[in-house]
Amino acid sequence: MPTVLFHSAVGATLDLFVAPISRALAGYDFRRVAVVGRGSVPATMAAGFDAVHEVAPFRRGSPRSIARAGRDLERIIRSEKADLLHLHSPYGIALGRLAAHATRTAHMAVVHGTLFGMRNAAGKLFSTVESTAARLTKTYVTLNPDDRDSYRRLAPRSKVHLAPCGGAGIDLDRLMSEAAQAPLARNKPPRVLVMGRLTPDKNLDLAVAAWRLARQSEPDLELRIVGSPVPGEPPWVPPEEPGITTASWTAQPGAELARATVLLSTSRREGFPMVLAEALALGTPVVAVDNRGSRAVAGQVQVGMTIVPARAAAVSSAVLAQLRARTVRVPSSVLRSWAQDTVVDFHVARIVEAASR
Repeated sequence: MPTVLFHSAVGATLDLFVAPISRALAGYDFRRVAVVGRGSVPATMAAGFDAVHEVAPFRRGSPRSIARAGRDLERIIRSEKADLLHLHSPYGIALGRLAAHATRTAHMAVVHGTLFGMRNAAGKLFSTVESTAARLTKTYVTLNPDDRDSYRRLAPRSKVHLAPCGGAGIDLDRLMSEAAQAPLARNKPPRVLVMGRLTPDKNLDLAVAAWRLARQSEPDLELRIVGSPVPGEPPWVPPEEPGITTASWTAQPGAELARATVLLSTSRREGFPMVLAEALALGTPVVAVDNRGSRAVAGQVQVGMTIVPARAAAVSSAVLAQLRARTVRVPSSVLRSWAQDTVVDFHVARIVEAASR
Protein backbone atom coordinates (compact mmCIF):
# COMPACT_ATOMS: atom_id res chain seq x y z
CA MET A 1 0.00 0.00 0.00
CA PRO A 2 1.62 3.31 -1.07
CA THR A 3 1.78 6.08 1.52
CA VAL A 4 1.09 9.74 0.78
CA LEU A 5 2.27 12.22 3.40
CA PHE A 6 0.41 15.54 3.35
CA HIS A 7 2.39 18.37 4.90
CA SER A 8 1.50 21.95 5.83
CA ALA A 9 2.56 24.52 8.39
CA VAL A 10 -0.90 24.61 10.04
CA GLY A 11 -3.55 21.96 10.40
CA ALA A 12 -6.40 24.17 9.17
CA THR A 13 -5.00 24.02 5.63
CA LEU A 14 -5.17 20.23 5.52
CA ASP A 15 -8.47 20.05 7.39
CA LEU A 16 -10.29 22.53 5.12
CA PHE A 17 -8.63 22.06 1.75
CA VAL A 18 -7.07 18.58 1.68
CA ALA A 19 -9.20 16.24 3.80
CA PRO A 20 -11.81 15.70 1.03
CA ILE A 21 -8.98 14.74 -1.36
CA SER A 22 -7.49 12.43 1.25
CA ARG A 23 -10.83 10.71 1.82
CA ALA A 24 -11.21 10.13 -1.92
CA LEU A 25 -7.73 8.56 -2.04
CA ALA A 26 -8.86 5.87 0.40
CA GLY A 27 -10.67 4.26 -2.52
CA TYR A 28 -7.32 3.89 -4.33
CA ASP A 29 -5.74 1.90 -1.50
CA PHE A 30 -3.40 4.67 -0.29
CA ARG A 31 -2.30 5.17 3.30
CA ARG A 32 -2.85 8.86 4.07
CA VAL A 33 -0.69 10.63 6.65
CA ALA A 34 -0.91 14.29 7.75
CA VAL A 35 2.00 16.26 9.25
CA VAL A 36 1.56 19.82 10.54
CA GLY A 37 3.08 22.27 12.99
CA ARG A 38 2.54 21.43 16.65
CA GLY A 39 -0.49 23.01 18.30
CA SER A 40 -2.38 23.63 15.06
CA VAL A 41 -4.41 20.40 14.70
CA PRO A 42 -8.19 21.02 14.55
CA ALA A 43 -10.41 18.55 16.39
CA THR A 44 -12.02 17.44 13.13
CA MET A 45 -8.80 16.73 11.27
CA ALA A 46 -8.20 13.12 12.35
CA ALA A 47 -11.30 11.94 10.47
CA GLY A 48 -9.71 12.77 7.12
CA PHE A 49 -6.43 10.86 7.49
CA ASP A 50 -5.13 7.50 8.62
CA ALA A 51 -2.55 9.14 10.90
CA VAL A 52 -1.75 12.67 12.09
CA HIS A 53 1.70 13.79 13.25
CA GLU A 54 3.00 17.09 14.61
CA VAL A 55 6.42 18.66 14.14
CA ALA A 56 7.96 21.65 15.87
CA PRO A 57 6.05 24.81 14.88
CA PHE A 58 7.86 26.45 11.99
CA ARG A 59 5.53 29.05 10.48
CA ARG A 60 7.10 32.31 11.65
CA GLY A 61 9.33 30.14 13.85
CA SER A 62 12.87 30.79 15.01
CA PRO A 63 15.78 29.24 13.10
CA ARG A 64 16.10 26.67 15.89
CA SER A 65 12.40 25.76 15.67
CA ILE A 66 12.58 25.47 11.87
CA ALA A 67 15.62 23.19 12.10
CA ARG A 68 13.85 21.04 14.68
CA ALA A 69 10.77 20.84 12.44
CA GLY A 70 12.96 19.65 9.57
CA ARG A 71 14.46 16.87 11.68
CA ASP A 72 10.99 15.89 12.93
CA LEU A 73 9.67 15.76 9.39
CA GLU A 74 12.55 13.60 8.13
CA ARG A 75 12.02 11.18 11.01
CA ILE A 76 8.30 10.88 10.24
CA ILE A 77 8.94 10.40 6.51
CA ARG A 78 11.25 7.48 7.31
CA SER A 79 9.06 5.92 10.00
CA GLU A 80 5.95 6.11 7.81
CA LYS A 81 7.92 4.91 4.76
CA ALA A 82 6.33 7.66 2.69
CA ASP A 83 6.26 7.15 -1.07
CA LEU A 84 5.11 10.69 -1.94
CA LEU A 85 5.08 14.02 -0.10
CA HIS A 86 2.15 16.29 -0.91
CA LEU A 87 3.29 19.76 0.19
CA HIS A 88 1.11 22.80 0.98
CA SER A 89 1.61 26.51 1.77
CA PRO A 90 4.83 28.45 1.13
CA TYR A 91 6.33 27.39 4.46
CA GLY A 92 5.29 23.75 4.11
CA ILE A 93 6.64 23.58 0.58
CA ALA A 94 10.00 25.10 1.56
CA LEU A 95 10.53 22.76 4.51
CA GLY A 96 9.07 19.70 2.79
CA ARG A 97 11.19 20.21 -0.32
CA LEU A 98 14.36 20.04 1.79
CA ALA A 99 13.14 16.99 3.71
CA ALA A 100 12.17 15.25 0.47
CA HIS A 101 15.66 15.62 -0.91
CA ALA A 102 17.29 14.63 2.37
CA THR A 103 15.25 11.41 2.46
CA ARG A 104 15.18 10.89 -1.32
CA THR A 105 11.37 10.88 -1.33
CA ALA A 106 9.28 11.96 -4.31
CA HIS A 107 7.26 15.09 -3.73
CA MET A 108 4.80 17.47 -5.35
CA ALA A 109 3.74 20.97 -4.30
CA VAL A 110 0.28 22.50 -4.19
CA VAL A 111 0.76 26.26 -4.33
CA HIS A 112 -2.15 27.78 -2.40
CA GLY A 113 -0.54 31.19 -2.70
CA THR A 114 2.80 32.90 -3.15
CA LEU A 115 4.62 36.04 -2.14
CA PHE A 116 5.69 36.88 -5.68
CA GLY A 117 5.39 40.61 -6.27
CA MET A 118 5.26 41.50 -2.56
CA ARG A 119 7.67 44.32 -1.83
CA ASN A 120 8.24 43.60 1.86
CA ALA A 121 11.16 41.62 3.29
CA ALA A 122 9.22 38.33 3.29
CA GLY A 123 8.27 38.77 -0.35
CA LYS A 124 11.82 39.53 -1.42
CA LEU A 125 13.15 36.53 0.51
CA PHE A 126 10.48 34.25 -0.97
CA SER A 127 11.27 35.33 -4.52
CA THR A 128 15.00 34.87 -3.95
CA VAL A 129 14.57 31.36 -2.52
CA GLU A 130 12.15 30.23 -5.23
CA SER A 131 14.36 31.56 -8.00
CA THR A 132 16.95 28.94 -7.03
CA ALA A 133 14.89 26.18 -5.36
CA ALA A 134 11.76 25.96 -7.54
CA ARG A 135 13.45 23.63 -10.03
CA LEU A 136 13.96 21.04 -7.28
CA THR A 137 10.24 20.26 -7.36
CA LYS A 138 9.20 18.28 -10.42
CA THR A 139 5.41 18.58 -10.09
CA TYR A 140 3.37 21.65 -9.14
CA VAL A 141 -0.32 22.31 -8.85
CA THR A 142 -1.09 26.04 -8.95
CA LEU A 143 -4.42 27.76 -8.35
CA ASN A 144 -4.18 30.81 -10.60
CA PRO A 145 -2.64 31.62 -14.00
CA ASP A 146 -0.10 34.07 -12.55
CA ASP A 147 1.42 31.48 -10.22
CA ARG A 148 1.33 28.89 -12.99
CA ASP A 149 3.29 31.19 -15.28
CA SER A 150 5.80 32.05 -12.51
CA TYR A 151 6.62 28.39 -11.84
CA ARG A 152 6.77 27.51 -15.52
CA ARG A 153 9.40 30.22 -15.85
CA LEU A 154 11.35 29.24 -12.70
CA ALA A 155 11.09 25.46 -13.22
CA PRO A 156 10.91 24.95 -17.01
CA ARG A 157 11.51 21.19 -16.76
CA SER A 158 8.81 20.62 -14.14
CA LYS A 159 5.16 19.79 -14.71
CA VAL A 160 3.08 22.79 -13.66
CA HIS A 161 -0.67 22.17 -13.52
CA LEU A 162 -3.50 24.67 -13.04
CA ALA A 163 -6.30 23.43 -10.77
CA PRO A 164 -9.88 24.35 -11.71
CA CYS A 165 -10.53 25.88 -8.29
CA GLY A 166 -8.88 26.41 -4.93
CA GLY A 167 -8.88 24.01 -1.98
CA ALA A 168 -10.98 20.93 -2.63
CA GLY A 169 -13.61 22.90 -4.52
CA ILE A 170 -17.06 24.07 -3.47
CA ASP A 171 -19.67 21.86 -1.85
CA LEU A 172 -22.55 23.80 -3.37
CA ASP A 173 -25.27 21.52 -1.98
CA ARG A 174 -24.01 22.13 1.55
CA LEU A 175 -23.74 25.88 1.01
CA MET A 176 -27.25 26.09 -0.40
CA SER A 177 -28.63 24.05 2.47
CA GLU A 178 -26.99 26.40 4.96
CA ALA A 179 -28.24 29.44 3.05
CA ALA A 180 -31.81 28.12 2.99
CA GLN A 181 -31.81 27.94 6.78
CA ALA A 182 -30.84 31.61 7.11
CA PRO A 183 -32.90 33.68 4.65
CA LEU A 184 -32.23 37.42 4.55
CA ALA A 185 -34.99 39.20 6.45
CA ARG A 186 -36.83 41.99 4.70
CA ASN A 187 -36.20 45.62 5.58
CA LYS A 188 -32.87 44.81 7.19
CA PRO A 189 -29.96 47.22 6.66
CA PRO A 190 -27.48 46.33 3.89
CA ARG A 191 -24.53 44.29 5.13
CA VAL A 192 -20.90 44.08 4.06
CA LEU A 193 -19.38 40.77 5.11
CA VAL A 194 -15.69 40.12 5.77
CA MET A 195 -14.91 36.45 6.42
CA GLY A 196 -11.61 34.69 7.10
CA ARG A 197 -8.56 34.61 9.34
CA LEU A 198 -8.27 37.57 11.67
CA THR A 199 -4.65 38.45 11.00
CA PRO A 200 -2.89 41.61 9.77
CA ASP A 201 -1.97 39.67 6.60
CA LYS A 202 -5.59 40.05 5.50
CA ASN A 203 -5.33 43.86 5.51
CA LEU A 204 -8.55 44.19 7.51
CA ASP A 205 -7.91 47.77 8.59
CA LEU A 206 -8.59 48.67 4.95
CA ALA A 207 -11.98 46.94 5.10
CA VAL A 208 -12.93 48.99 8.16
CA ALA A 209 -11.72 52.25 6.60
CA ALA A 210 -13.66 51.57 3.37
CA TRP A 211 -16.81 50.73 5.32
CA ARG A 212 -16.56 53.98 7.27
CA LEU A 213 -16.36 55.90 4.01
CA ALA A 214 -19.30 54.00 2.54
CA ARG A 215 -21.38 54.81 5.64
CA GLN A 216 -21.23 58.48 4.68
CA SER A 217 -23.52 57.57 1.75
CA GLU A 218 -25.27 54.58 3.36
CA PRO A 219 -25.62 55.43 7.08
CA ASP A 220 -27.33 52.11 7.90
CA LEU A 221 -24.63 49.99 6.26
CA GLU A 222 -23.46 47.20 8.56
CA LEU A 223 -20.01 45.59 8.66
CA ARG A 224 -20.08 41.94 9.69
CA ILE A 225 -16.70 40.37 10.53
CA VAL A 226 -16.64 36.58 10.83
CA GLY A 227 -13.42 34.77 11.62
CA SER A 228 -10.84 33.88 14.22
CA PRO A 229 -7.09 34.25 14.73
CA VAL A 230 -4.87 31.32 13.79
CA PRO A 231 -2.37 29.88 16.30
CA GLY A 232 1.12 31.08 15.51
CA GLU A 233 -0.03 34.26 13.75
CA PRO A 234 -0.40 37.74 15.25
CA PRO A 235 -4.13 38.43 15.76
CA TRP A 236 -6.10 41.33 14.34
CA VAL A 237 -8.69 42.71 16.75
CA PRO A 238 -11.86 44.24 15.24
CA PRO A 239 -12.79 47.72 16.46
CA GLU A 240 -15.81 48.11 18.70
CA GLU A 241 -18.15 50.72 17.25
CA PRO A 242 -21.80 51.01 16.19
CA GLY A 243 -22.55 49.21 12.95
CA ILE A 244 -19.87 46.53 13.37
CA THR A 245 -20.80 43.02 14.48
CA THR A 246 -18.42 40.10 14.91
CA ALA A 247 -18.52 36.34 15.22
CA SER A 248 -15.89 33.64 15.49
CA TRP A 249 -15.30 31.26 12.60
CA THR A 250 -18.44 29.37 11.65
CA ALA A 251 -19.00 25.82 10.48
CA GLN A 252 -21.87 27.12 8.33
CA PRO A 253 -20.42 29.82 6.06
CA GLY A 254 -23.36 29.55 3.67
CA ALA A 255 -25.67 31.14 6.23
CA GLU A 256 -23.39 34.18 6.66
CA LEU A 257 -22.92 34.53 2.90
CA ALA A 258 -26.67 34.39 2.33
CA ARG A 259 -27.30 37.20 4.82
CA ALA A 260 -24.65 39.45 3.26
CA THR A 261 -25.42 42.10 0.67
CA VAL A 262 -21.78 42.27 -0.47
CA LEU A 263 -18.74 40.17 0.40
CA LEU A 264 -15.54 42.17 0.78
CA SER A 265 -11.96 40.87 0.62
CA THR A 266 -9.05 43.23 1.23
CA SER A 267 -6.26 40.64 1.37
CA ARG A 268 -3.10 41.66 -0.49
CA ARG A 269 -2.31 38.11 -1.62
CA GLU A 270 -4.37 35.00 -2.31
CA GLY A 271 -3.95 31.84 -4.34
CA PHE A 272 -7.62 31.22 -5.10
CA PRO A 273 -9.86 32.81 -2.43
CA MET A 274 -12.52 30.18 -1.85
CA VAL A 275 -14.87 32.46 0.06
CA LEU A 276 -15.20 34.68 -3.03
CA ALA A 277 -16.18 31.72 -5.19
CA GLU A 278 -18.62 30.48 -2.53
CA ALA A 279 -20.28 33.90 -2.29
CA LEU A 280 -20.64 34.18 -6.06
CA ALA A 281 -22.05 30.64 -6.28
CA LEU A 282 -24.77 31.72 -3.85
CA GLY A 283 -25.47 34.95 -5.75
CA THR A 284 -23.77 37.37 -3.36
CA PRO A 285 -21.80 40.16 -5.10
CA VAL A 286 -18.10 40.52 -4.33
CA VAL A 287 -15.61 43.37 -4.05
CA ALA A 288 -11.95 42.31 -3.76
CA VAL A 289 -8.56 43.95 -3.71
CA ASP A 290 -6.49 43.15 -6.78
CA ASN A 291 -4.19 40.15 -6.34
CA ARG A 292 -3.31 36.95 -8.18
CA GLY A 293 -6.14 34.95 -6.66
CA SER A 294 -8.89 37.55 -6.97
CA ARG A 295 -8.01 38.03 -10.63
CA ALA A 296 -8.33 34.27 -11.18
CA VAL A 297 -11.87 34.28 -9.76
CA ALA A 298 -12.97 37.51 -11.48
CA GLY A 299 -11.79 36.24 -14.84
CA GLN A 300 -14.47 33.55 -14.73
CA VAL A 301 -17.38 35.74 -13.60
CA GLN A 302 -19.68 37.58 -16.03
CA VAL A 303 -21.32 40.00 -13.58
CA GLY A 304 -21.10 40.56 -9.84
CA MET A 305 -17.42 40.90 -8.93
CA THR A 306 -15.32 44.06 -8.86
CA ILE A 307 -11.53 44.16 -8.53
CA VAL A 308 -10.08 47.34 -7.02
CA PRO A 309 -6.72 48.73 -5.87
CA ALA A 310 -5.96 48.60 -2.15
CA ARG A 311 -7.23 52.12 -1.41
CA ALA A 312 -10.13 52.91 0.92
CA ALA A 313 -11.84 55.31 -1.51
CA ALA A 314 -11.73 52.78 -4.37
CA VAL A 315 -13.00 49.94 -2.17
CA SER A 316 -15.79 52.11 -0.76
CA SER A 317 -16.97 53.21 -4.22
CA ALA A 318 -17.01 49.61 -5.46
CA VAL A 319 -18.99 48.45 -2.42
CA LEU A 320 -21.60 51.17 -2.97
CA ALA A 321 -21.88 50.23 -6.65
CA GLN A 322 -22.43 46.56 -5.81
CA LEU A 323 -25.03 47.50 -3.19
CA ARG A 324 -27.01 49.19 -5.95
CA ALA A 325 -26.51 46.48 -8.58
CA ARG A 326 -26.98 43.31 -6.51
CA THR A 327 -26.59 41.13 -9.60
CA VAL A 328 -24.38 38.06 -10.05
CA ARG A 329 -23.94 35.91 -13.15
CA VAL A 330 -21.51 32.99 -13.17
CA PRO A 331 -21.57 30.59 -16.16
CA SER A 332 -22.87 27.13 -15.32
CA SER A 333 -19.70 25.64 -16.81
CA VAL A 334 -17.63 27.59 -14.26
CA LEU A 335 -19.80 26.42 -11.37
CA ARG A 336 -19.30 22.83 -12.53
CA SER A 337 -15.53 23.35 -12.66
CA TRP A 338 -15.60 24.75 -9.10
CA ALA A 339 -17.65 21.82 -7.76
CA GLN A 340 -15.97 19.66 -5.13
CA ASP A 341 -16.32 16.43 -7.11
CA THR A 342 -14.55 18.00 -10.11
CA VAL A 343 -11.72 19.45 -8.05
CA VAL A 344 -11.19 16.35 -5.91
CA ASP A 345 -11.02 14.17 -9.03
CA PHE A 346 -8.41 16.54 -10.49
CA HIS A 347 -6.17 16.32 -7.41
CA VAL A 348 -6.56 12.56 -7.01
CA ALA A 349 -5.49 12.09 -10.63
CA ARG A 350 -2.36 14.20 -10.06
CA ILE A 351 -1.45 12.21 -6.91
CA VAL A 352 -1.98 8.83 -8.57
CA GLU A 353 0.09 10.01 -11.53
CA ALA A 354 2.96 11.24 -9.32
CA ALA A 355 2.94 8.15 -7.10
CA SER A 356 3.10 5.80 -10.07
CA ARG A 357 6.39 7.18 -11.42
